[in-house]
Amino acid sequence: MNDISNTLFATVAEAYNRNADKYDEFIENNPNLQRMRRKVYAHATALLPQGVRILDLACGTGTDAFWFAQHGYTVHGVDISDGMLQRAAEKARQLGLQNKAVFEHLSYTELGKLGKTQFDCVFSNFGGLNCVADLKLVADEVRPLLTPNAKIIWALMPPFCLWESAMLLRGRFKLATRRFRGQSTVYKEGLHYPVYYYTPKQVAQAWGAGFQIESIRALSVITPPATNKDFALKRPRVFDLLGKLDDLAESKFPFKYWGDFTITTLKQNGSPVINGKEP
Repeated sequence: MNDISNTLFATVAEAYNRNADKYDEFIENNPNLQRMRRKVYAHATALLPQGVRILDLACGTGTDAFWFAQHGYTVHGVDISDGMLQRAAEKARQLGLQNKAVFEHLSYTELGKLGKTQFDCVFSNFGGLNCVADLKLVADEVRPLLTPNAKIIWALMPPFCLWESAMLLRGRFKLATRRFRGQSTVYKEGLHYPVYYYTPKQVAQAWGAGFQIESIRALSVITPPATNKDFALKRPRVFDLLGKLDDLAESKFPFKYWGDFTITTLKQNGSPVINGKEP
């Protein structure tokens, strides 16, 4: 049985299939999310020389893949939603990037099917992997695909978000505390599915021996979460001020752990590690 067909992944995939036609409109008209995405790109390109091969996990409609492809990288995107991938394929043809950004309908725990393809970076943005209950399953699949000294750059939702927690002051207890247990239930397009929240330490533990944390940065500590686009549109001056404060706090303790997302970057130490052991 294909792993995508199991109950959990099937539910998540169907939720995003139903959302595929609306997804790009939301991200393109969201100045808050655009700001966060620019910061992710600046972080990644500072670490990755042009020409490297990137494996984009939970690539969605290809927004990140196309940006990297237009800036000198080659990207292989995988996702569990065929609806999102259909949009990505359409955009690739429109942009003429079929040779720089390719896409595949594949579960994150079946990446061994990519065969002997090698990647210099494993990238995942804005919480696509928060739908996975055990990140070690993903890491185990990816390890054989890595070149020596490969980078892992994952932007995941952590178990504490300062902005969301501040909603306690407005009496929104459920929103303010939803991450505290490390798991919550999301309602999307008429479907419910679990989401799991991860610390950088848990990400590093999933990768195990041979990998170490290189950096930790928060996305949106002082600014609103990615789902809130109205704040930036209605209060642009306040949003700009909060953005400047965010820039100052994003890499500092303890704020780097308190964002809507945390960019955890790991580096591989020398030889590739297979199933937790060096070959």
